[in-house]
Parts: sequence; structure tokens; C-alpha cells
Amino acid sequence: MDWAGKDRCINLMPRSLRWHSLWHTYRYLLYGISLIYIIVGLVTIYSCWSSYRSYENRKIDFVRLQANAQYQEIHQQYGELMEIRNKIIKNKILKNQTDILPNTMVVYILDAAMSEHISLQHLSIKDGRISIDGIGTSDEMCRKFISILQQKLLGMECHGTVKADKGVYTFHMDGSKREHNVSGQENISEPSVVGDAH
Repeated sequence: MDWAGKDRCINLMPRSLRWHSLWHTYRYLLYGISLIYIIVGLVTIYSCWSSYRSYENRKIDFVRLQANAQYQEIHQQYGELMEIRNKIIKNKILKNQTDILPNTMVVYILDAAMSEHISLQHLSIKDGRISIDGIGTSDEMCRKFISILQQKLLGMECHGTVKADKGVYTFHMDGSKREHNVSGQENISEPSVVGDAH
């Protein structure tokens, strides 16, 4: 530093020395800021890498699932059911009430089966009578499926039974047109018929 007159001074320190002086004074602060940026960068890189690995694993699992024979069969069956459902709904608009009734029953049955995860093994609708056999995931699901159909199939007298054998829940339901306004709905809150195969 040197004086250049009254109340004036000249900084004679070279610019490089001034930068060195600033660095020496604030070096710890700069070290801390640099360290924070490095940590944030590493965390960001790890987060991106982890997300990418998770995406790759899910992608591999999805590809394996698509290649699974059971998945393909279920996907195909679901597509066929939806195609049948759409055709039935279309026919419901085009045809008269006499032709609609059986088709409407099929729609109700398929919708209830899909919503309650029921696998239908047999379905017959003929001459005002209906017969259904299927497999459910639990006793409750089977009974709920039967109850739904009893409520939706107006004018039909429906009753069903549920059986369990070694953890497999099966049911059978019959229905026919109700006569003389007599309700024939069975109280499905009764205990299931549970038995083990010998």
C-alpha cells in the first residue's frame, strides 16, 4: 500500500497476490461449498442410478411375466371375455327383449366373475334355466358371487352351494324362472360344506 495524496492510497500488491490473499482468507468456506456440491452430485448420481436399476428390474420382470404361459392364457381369456361382452352389449341394443334376456344374464355373470376373481368352469343357460360351476379364491368370494347373481338376475330363483377341498373353493349354482312370485333364494349365510378328499 502507498499513499498518493490526501486520503488516497494505492494498492501496490500484484493481482496474483491479491487472489492468493483472498483464497487464503476464504479457503475453508470454499472447501465447504465444494464439498457440499460434491455430496449433492454424488447423491444425485446415486439416485439416478438407483432409479434406472429399479426400472430395469421392473422391465425384466414384466418381460418375464409376458413370457409366462399362465399370464398369456389369462390375458387371452380376458380378451375373449371382453369381446363376448362387447358383442352382447351391442346385440342388446339391436335385438328385441326376447333375445336380450339370456345375453343380459351372461353379461351379469361375466362382470360378477371378473370383479370377484371367479374362474368359471361351466356355464349353461337353456330353456329358462341356468347352471354355473366355478372356482373362487375364498369361501367368502364364492358366496358373494352367488349373492350378486341372486340380486341381479331378477325373475330367477337361484340357489347355490360352496365346497372347500384342500384349500380349493368350488361352488355350484342353479337357477330357474320364478313362479307364482315365490322367492326361492337360499340363505347363503349358512355354513359351507367343507370336506377333504380321501
